[in-house]
Amino acid sequence: MSSDVSSNEPVFRAAAADDTPALAACIREVSPDVVDTLLKGLIPGISPEYVLTTALRDGSSHYSYRNCVLAEIAGDPAGLLFAYPSENQGIPAIMERMIAPSRLDPLRELLTAAAPGSLYINTLWVAAGVRGQGMADALMDYARFWTESLGMNSLSLFCWRDNARARAFYLKQGFKPVREIPAQGPLKEKHDMGDLYELQLGALS
Repeated sequence: MSSDVSSNEPVFRAAAADDTPALAACIREVSPDVVDTLLKGLIPGISPEYVLTTALRDGSSHYSYRNCVLAEIAGDPAGLLFAYPSENQGIPAIMERMIAPSRLDPLRELLTAAAPGSLYINTLWVAAGVRGQGMADALMDYARFWTESLGMNSLSLFCWRDNARARAFYLKQGFKPVREIPAQGPLKEKHDMGDLYELQLGALS
């Protein structure tokens, strides 16, 4: 079947409720230590991805599929942008109720950090088969457009210092570290220090 759009050209669309299992898998792939520290074994016999899928589908907090944009190439998932205004960055009430303080408190600083007035990028995921081909740049361009459409002028995100590839990408994009966030609790076994980064887009016209 012919098409006016190249099969290699990414198509961006808002995520739907049916996408939540795929969204959960992408989010866990990007942040396995955080997701598993919070959710592994939380409900006996239930995987962290299933718990995350349920939360994303519920949509009663900022952890919602409604805050996700998918990039697809030839109908296959190629990238994910999960973001929301920084004023929403925090710990949902349901997490406070379900997750014991011994699990939650070591991650509290990381889960609440965001630059005021920014669009906070929770997850930026690129499929393995298209890495190094400009998909991350395309997602970041979309994030800039999204930020400006909301009347904001900055983006923020968290990145571990040992994630050299991601750090190099964000610095190249113009992000600057604005706050140190040390690993705490079980995360200290995998990481030492992370940073909150911010990218100022300048005054909007």
